Amino acid sequence: MKRRLQVFFLVVVLFGFGGGSLFAQENVGTLEITGVPGDVIAGRYDRDAGVFSADVRDIEGALITVNIDDVKIVGKTMEWRTDDDYLFFTVDARLTQEDFELTGDAIEYFGEAKKLKSKGQVVVITEDSTIYADELDYDEETDEALFTGNVRVVFSDGVLEGQKFLMLLEKSELQFFGSFQGEFSEVEDKQ
Repeated sequence: MKRRLQVFFLVVVLFGFGGGSLFAQENVGTLEITGVPGDVIAGRYDRDAGVFSADVRDIEGALITVNIDDVKIVGKTMEWRTDDDYLFFTVDARLTQEDFELTGDAIEYFGEAKKLKSKGQVVVITEDSTIYADELDYDEETDEALFTGNVRVVFSDGVLEGQKFLMLLEKSELQFFGSFQGEFSEVEDKQ
């Protein structure tokens, strides 16, 4: 029965959400809800409204997963509006893509606007830093990530703290707004 539920959701995604995109145009994705007993309703799709919603927060071990290209988003509650490619995950929300991982209390993706937002206990892990903040606003068009509220950027050789940091990812630049502080240690080159 669990396998049938997964296949049903895959069919709904492929045929019902045909025009959607996430991080690129005309992608085909998958939606999977796992760990749900066969007699429990875990999700609903309102075809007229173009909204798929799922909630498995009260089911131990259950998880909602959306995969689109190299992006994977998981959580315990989800709303997916297919008309404007709006995707909203809460409860154990996590987004992973290649060398990047984002966790937060809520993760929102605005497909048409190509923007990503996360609120509450935001943690971003990259290959060279870990960033903690209350909120993250990422604009895919400009490749800029704005971190606000109790921001802490941890590098291998130091820590920066403040209330507002803007990362210009294409330029590998970090801009600080208002008061901030940093602590650095000298890293020995081991050859």
